[in-house]
Amino acid sequence: MVIDFIGLNFGLVVPMALPDKKIKEFLEASEVFLKPDLGPQNYAERAYDFINRLIPNEFIAFGTLHLDEGHLEIGANHVLPNFAQAMEALGQHMQDYALYNWDPTVNQGKPFSRSDFYTAREFRQTAVYSLTMQPLGVDNHCAVHVPGVDGEVSFFGIERKGASDFSSDEKMLLQMSQSLLSSGRNLALAHNRSTARNANPAALMRAGLTVREADVLTLVSAGQSNLEISETLTLSVDTIKEYVSRILSKIGVSNRLSAALWALRVTHMDAARPTGDQLPRALVPVRSA
Repeated sequence: MVIDFIGLNFGLVVPMALPDKKIKEFLEASEVFLKPDLGPQNYAERAYDFINRLIPNEFIAFGTLHLDEGHLEIGANHVLPNFAQAMEALGQHMQDYALYNWDPTVNQGKPFSRSDFYTAREFRQTAVYSLTMQPLGVDNHCAVHVPGVDGEVSFFGIERKGASDFSSDEKMLLQMSQSLLSSGRNLALAHNRSTARNANPAALMRAGLTVREADVLTLVSAGQSNLEISETLTLSVDTIKEYVSRILSKIGVSNRLSAALWALRVTHMDAARPTGDQLPRALVPVRSA
C-alpha cells in the first residue's frame, strides 16, 4: 500500500505485516507532522512529536554533522541534565563507533540500533556509553538517517532505557518514517527559500518595527511604489512617505533597496529561529577519525 499526503506522493509503502492499530497511529501522526505551517523553525519539534507518537522513548535527539566545518549541531526534545557535557564527549568519540559516526551508508541507510553492533554487556564497556549515554540515563540507541543538503549529514536518535532493544516492528515503523521525515525536511527547506523571497511582517515586528511599519516595509520589499502602497493600505501617499522615512531611520539605511534587503535578511533569519528556545542544543567539535 502506497500512501499520498496532501497531494504529494512520498512513496510511503506500508508493510501489511504491521498491525492496523500501528498503521492508524502512523497516519494520524503523519497528518500532524505535515500541517501546512511546517518550516525550518519547527521541523525538529514536529518530528520529535511524530516519532514520540510511534516509538516509546526517554528522549529524542536531532543532530546535523557539518562536514566542512567539522562540528556537530545537536538538540533534544526536552531538557536533560548533563546534555552539553555528554554531547562534547560524543563529538570526541563518535568517529570510533559505527553506531554513532553519522555515516548514512550504515545498514544501507535504514534505521539501526545498538543490538546491530553490540550486546548490552559489550555496549556498556564502550567509552561512548560511559561518557555520553550513561550520564543521560539511557542505554539503548536507534539511529534514523534523514537526507539533507550537501555538506551535511543528519540523524534522529531515539534513546531508551532498559535492556530490551528496539523491536523489528519499531524499526519497520521508523523505516517507513524516513521517507516522511525526509520529505518534510525538504518541504521545510523549500518553505524557507520561498519565505526568504518575501518579507514576513511578523518577523519585521519581532525585529522592532510597529505593525504599520512592518506592513509598509513588506510592500516596499515587494517592489510597490508609494502610490501602490497607499492604495493597498488605504492611506495617503504623504502618510506612506512618512512611514518610509521613519523606517529608513529606524533600521539605519539610506534607501528603499537597502531597506528591502534588510527586510528579506531579517525574514530569513527569523525563519530559522527555533520555536522551542528552551530545548537543549549543543554545537560541539568532532574529532577526526
